[in-house]
Amino acid sequence: MTTKRFFGLMLQRNARNAAAVDARIHKACAAELTVVSCDSSGFSKKTHEHGIIEFMDNMTKCHYALEKIVARHGGITLSDKADNLMLLFPEPVKAVACGIDMHRWLKKRNVGLPEHKKYNICIGVHHGGLLRFADDAYGPAVNVSFKLGEDIAGKDELLVTGQANAMLKKKYRTDYSKHVTIGGVTFDVYKVRYR
Repeated sequence: MTTKRFFGLMLQRNARNAAAVDARIHKACAAELTVVSCDSSGFSKKTHEHGIIEFMDNMTKCHYALEKIVARHGGITLSDKADNLMLLFPEPVKAVACGIDMHRWLKKRNVGLPEHKKYNICIGVHHGGLLRFADDAYGPAVNVSFKLGEDIAGKDELLVTGQANAMLKKKYRTDYSKHVTIGGVTFDVYKVRYR
């Protein structure tokens, strides 16, 4: 189902047909996936000091390379709007492996560059329920991942929720970081260790 079809159904949904419409959407689109949110670090400062075009040039080239890493790990780039990447994976182990490789690629790329040419990201990972459309996704897993990557993770951090951490099966070392409230729900947050 496309998002256009979904929103068309929403316009037709009413008290009489809500259960049937909801069941149809759930059957076609409900999924449990790992969502990764990557946000650039230093966007505002760099655009103020060096201009939006300079930043976007740097970001575009980095995102192009990062999306190749995502594909190698079996992920899907859901969105590349603004200075964010939203990614989907079947489970957290692949998502975290991808996040680590993205951070490592950027670290290597940044060596010897002037500060305004360096590009760093903050990553948030959550596993949970969502509605997966042919061209987008909506739901709690998307929202939690986005808030984690956009607002909570710092420069070069890779943070995962407790739900994702429990599925990592000790494959990666994590340290408890804090608990946060997102949309009225409290989540334990863990920082993935990597070099």
